[in-house]
Amino acid sequence: MDFLAPVAAFLSLPLFLAGFAWYAARARRCGVSQSLLAPIEEIWDPIAHKTNIEIQIEAERSPETPSPGDPPEFSIRR
Repeated sequence: MDFLAPVAAFLSLPLFLAGFAWYAARARRCGVSQSLLAPIEEIWDPIAHKTNIEIQIEAERSPETPSPGDPPEFSIRR
C-alpha cells in the first residue's frame, strides 16, 4: 500500500498537463483572454483586475471601425 500513493502522484502529472494543454487550446480557439490566476490576482491586487478589464475591452474592439471623420474610401481597409 505504500507504493500506491507515489504511483498516483506520478500518474496525476500527465493528467494535469493534459488539462492545461486543453485549456490553452480552448483559450486560443475561443479567444479567452483571462488568466487562470485572475481570481487570485483580483484578491491580492485589485488594480491589476481593473487593468485586465481594460485589456479585455480593447481586445474586443474592432479595428475595422472607421473614425467619424474618415473619408468614405478609407472606411474599410483589408
